[in-house]
Amino acid sequence: MTIARDPARFDGDGDGEADRDADREADVAPWRAVAAAFPRASAELRERRELLRRIDTKFVCPADLARALVVGLAPHYAALAVPSGNLATYDSLYYDTADLRCYHDHRRGRRLRHKVRVRHYPDRDLSYLEVKSKRNEDVTEKHRRALRFGDETLGPAERAFVAAVTPLPVDDLRPALRVGFRRLSLVALGGAERVTIDLGLTAAPPDGARWSIDDVVVIEVKQSPFCVRTPVMQALYGAGLRERSMSKYTLASAILRAGIRRNRLLPELRALGSAAHPPRAGRAR
Repeated sequence: MTIARDPARFDGDGDGEADRDADREADVAPWRAVAAAFPRASAELRERRELLRRIDTKFVCPADLARALVVGLAPHYAALAVPSGNLATYDSLYYDTADLRCYHDHRRGRRLRHKVRVRHYPDRDLSYLEVKSKRNEDVTEKHRRALRFGDETLGPAERAFVAAVTPLPVDDLRPALRVGFRRLSLVALGGAERVTIDLGLTAAPPDGARWSIDDVVVIEVKQSPFCVRTPVMQALYGAGLRERSMSKYTLASAILRAGIRRNRLLPELRALGSAAHPPRAGRAR
């Protein structure tokens, strides 16, 4: 299949699509100036900050506050650039079992849990089958296998790859949710740290229901080892933000799937709604 290059495709089609595209571009426009403030990371620096085994810390933040915090990081970080600039388009198709084992493992807080997705990087014409495994509350591991750009088929080789790194029943995996967003990716100039800022989140399960959120961004700090004294962590804690145990796949599934169990996710779902209100300033830890 051939994938579209604009995440607005998740909002469906019809007469309102042009209006939705214009609204989404208006939301993205302020981020282009923020992204342009960062120098571009060299290939060598990019490779040194791959961090396939790392500690992830996530935050939910109002978009206006996030822009003010992120622009202040320019002296300490470089951006991972794509041909169109420093903002990249991400397109992911998540796979799960018929009984949504991956979703429920995360909802229950299982110490060992997995996510399986095909992620497309349209700006670079790249596609990967990716498996993220949470070994405990601290450590995340990512395994990936290159695919032909635009391919989303889990054939025998791809299912064998998943089986080699997870105990999931791979023959039962099927498309569960498509997620799209724009991302500004930063790498630290002076330490083993990456920062991703995801904006313009959209999601759609196979049944066609849709969800989008433009006034809130997800900031994720990836480190090895964990450190609270880096510029980005100091800025986030100083703004009164707190860590969130959240997954875009899990939260979007909870929002879009009627009748699904989600009580344990309610604090994170509320955070998505309340993030439009700036938190009280707090002291860095």
